[in-house]
Amino acid sequence: MHYQFINQCDEELYHFYQRQKSYFSLFHQDITYQFIQEDMQGPEGFCEDDHYHCKIYENHQMIAYLDYMIGYRFSMKHDSHYLWIGLFMVEESLWHRHYGKQIITHLCKQYPTHTLQLACLVQNKNGLSFWKAMGFQEIACSYWGHEEVVILEKQAKEEL
Repeated sequence: MHYQFINQCDEELYHFYQRQKSYFSLFHQDITYQFIQEDMQGPEGFCEDDHYHCKIYENHQMIAYLDYMIGYRFSMKHDSHYLWIGLFMVEESLWHRHYGKQIITHLCKQYPTHTLQLACLVQNKNGLSFWKAMGFQEIACSYWGHEEVVILEKQAKEEL
């Protein structure tokens, strides 16, 4: 797999977002360049130098997108031993081919001393199943705008 780090929305990412209909239908979001660019912004008060956006390719085809931030954790606390996964999407037509597992395993190997955290929409049953299968445990419930989310956590060094 090849990882390409980006810092703004491009046409390829825009079209990738548009194809992820199952995910975006969960909260009825219109996909626009502006929405994606705003979604790529980190929380106020956190350094964008530690915020990464990557398009992931297999055989020159974009198969996934990963947005993560080092030093951010649930409740907006600064902690250099935490990694927050802001968004992770695998191309819907490629689900169940183990790409998600490979990508998250690679991320854990890159940051073995970190605790990984994320928020998953309660109604995202596919996402919750994936994260739990990857060994993430529920630690809290919260809201993202008006949407209820489950906060999940995993020590990167744990076996997948």
